[in-house]
Amino acid sequence: MRIFLVVKSFVPPHLKNDFDDWYEKEHLSEAKQTFSAISASRGWEIENEDIHYAYYEFDNLNKANEILKSEALKKMISIYDKKWSHQVYRTRKIITITQEI
Repeated sequence: MRIFLVVKSFVPPHLKNDFDDWYEKEHLSEAKQTFSAISASRGWEIENEDIHYAYYEFDNLNKANEILKSEALKKMISIYDKKWSHQVYRTRKIITITQEI
C-alpha cells in the first residue's frame, strides 16, 4: 500500500508564476527532505489552473499521520506562510493507494 500526504493549494492568478518557481526551486525538495518522504511530486489541476497539488509519499500510514502532528510540518507551514503571507489557502489530506495494476 502506498501512502501520500496531499497538499492542495489555491493560488491566486497573480501569484501563480512566482509560486510555481518557488515550489520548483525550493519548496518541494525542502519539504521532501524535512518530512523524510520517499518521493515528492507536484502539478497543476487541468480544469482549474489556480489549484496546485503536491504529493509526499510515505512507506506506512503511521509515518504519514505523524507528519500531520510534527514539528517538521510546523516548520514547513511557517516557511510557506512567511513566503506567501497567508495569500495562498491550502488543505492537507492523507490518501492511500489500495490497488495498482
